[in-house]
Order: sequence, then C-alpha cells, then structure tokens
Amino acid sequence: MMMFTLAAQLRDTLLQLENAMADLGQWLRHSAGEHPDAACYLLPDTPLGQEHEPIDTIAIQGRLTGRDALEASINAYTRWHLQPDCSAKASFRLPGYICLPAGAAPELAPRIEHINRLKQSFRDQVQQLGSRDRKFALVHDTLPGLITLQVYRKLVLLPRPAARLGFTWANKQIIRKLDKSELVGQLTQARLTPPPLVDAQTWQQCVDREIYDVKRLPPGVELRLRRPVKTHPMVNVRWMEENQPRQQQFKAHLPLLLCQDSPARVTPLGDYPPARRRQRRAAEIDGEPLIPRLHIYPYRP
Repeated sequence: MMMFTLAAQLRDTLLQLENAMADLGQWLRHSAGEHPDAACYLLPDTPLGQEHEPIDTIAIQGRLTGRDALEASINAYTRWHLQPDCSAKASFRLPGYICLPAGAAPELAPRIEHINRLKQSFRDQVQQLGSRDRKFALVHDTLPGLITLQVYRKLVLLPRPAARLGFTWANKQIIRKLDKSELVGQLTQARLTPPPLVDAQTWQQCVDREIYDVKRLPPGVELRLRRPVKTHPMVNVRWMEENQPRQQQFKAHLPLLLCQDSPARVTPLGDYPPARRRQRRAAEIDGEPLIPRLHIYPYRP
C-alpha cells in the first residue's frame, strides 16, 4: 500500500512540476524580448559505460546565444529522462545564463520558488523509502527512464545584480576533519545494513576490521575525509553592489537567471583543462587510506 501511495504522489508531484516548468518556459519566452541576453555552453554527453573513466579533457561543443540559448536553456530545465546511448550515471549539464529586465523579478521570483518547492517535495517523497534499492525500484517502475538527480536540481535566480559572471571548472577534493568516536559509531550502524549483493557475514567482517583499524590508531593521529569531486562547471559571480562577500560561487549545472537592466560582464566557459592553471600548494594529506571505500586517511597535524 505504501509503495502504491508513494507512486501516486510521485506522479502527481512530477505532473505539477511539468506544468510549472511549462508556465515558466512560456513566461521566459515572452519576457526575454526580441533579442534575449542569454548564452549557454554545450558539453559532450557521457556515452553509456564510460561514466567511470577518468576525465582528462572536456571540449566545449559549441556556444549558443540569444534566442537559441534561451530555447536550449528552457529545454535543459526539463531534461529529466535518460537519452539514447547516454549514461544515466553521468548527469547532463548546460552551463549558461538568462538575463531579464530588473522589472521582471517580482513575477519570476515566485515562479522559481514554487518550482524549487516542488523539486524538494519530489525528493522528499523518494527519500521516504530509505534503502537505495527500494528507491530505485519505485522510481524505475513508476517513472521509467527518469534521472532523479536531474529533477532534484533547483533553479538559481540570483538575489541581486551581478557585475561579472566568470564561468570556470571545479576540479578539487572535499577535505573534512573526522571525529574518531563518531566514525566508530557510524561504522557500527553500517554493520546492520550490508549493501546490495554483499553477504551479511562478509560485510560485518569487513566493517569490524575497519572499526579495529580506527581504534588502534595512536593518540596523535587524526582522521580526514579526502574525497575527489568530479570535474564540473562553476560560475563565479561578482556582485554589482558592495555586498559581503563581494563574490560568490555557484554550481553551473543549468543556466542561472538574472534580473537586471545593466548587463553583466561574462567570462565564457572554455575547454578543460584551461591553458593556464592556478598553482595550488601540495596537499598535506597523503599516503594510503585507512578506509579506502570511504576515502578516509590518517593525518598528523
């Protein structure tokens, strides 16, 4: 009964979301004028089976502007389904922007808020099932071909006028300090939920070994999570007004929206890696991971 109820909720929420997106698309076409201030950068799709290949280069496939960019952006906002010969594990991205007159903000803001609330509701409904297998089964059976991550992605409407939009690439690592006792508690809980296709006894033995390795660390050794993040487009936004912080960074998965009368200066997205790369200091966390599957490393301050 629960699966049936959730399936009905998902269908209803997605239908509301599709209607809201159709309304937004019509409104954008009307409000952007004859010559829209818009641009987007076409990235290559990831072929089926190549989603785990290391990313050494990404070549921009083209740059759209004006009406072409507006239409591509509207289509990208609702590209939620698996495409032929494309990997479902490597999500679709279309970096770019649409700039509308400042007077459009009072009508656009509530539309974006409504759409993002529906997206959050859809995500919350999927998460109710708990386990990854049950969530996959529910979505796959109810809405075949749907890629939930692409539905979850919220639209970004900048809260104030921007002086500059600098599109770039992020290729970094997440580094976070971990508390040993909290990690042991998390591992203890993980013993009870073996992943799919893994024997429960084998899983418990593996986790017990990880708990032992954490507990036997000398007192002077700390723990760090160092997890690589896949290369993805970002946009650095420098505000027109004197706000703090003066500059903010946003993920550029989809074209962001601006409402302002003065156009922002734009640094377009180029190929990855860029010709000139900023030198970063060497990472202090190295050596063999303590728990490879969780990207956890020992660290001496």
